[in-house]
Amino acid sequence: MDQKTASLGNLYRIRLKETLDRSTIDWFGEMTITPQEHGGTLLSGWFADQSALRGFMDRLWNLNLTVLYLERIENE
Repeated sequence: MDQKTASLGNLYRIRLKETLDRSTIDWFGEMTITPQEHGGTLLSGWFADQSALRGFMDRLWNLNLTVLYLERIENE
């Protein structure tokens, strides 16, 4: 893992049951948003630490979005 990657934290993928509409997409900032073929949305992004990830998950909860899975991508 290089210095830049280490300072970003960890990369996560979050699969949502819902398909996000255009008005919601801006809320996710620098997250990569990928609509899924059979519905739902895949979010990918970096979180500095567990606290930042927890805050983001709380916001998803407040938006009444259903999280199907959360996966940490290993840094190489």
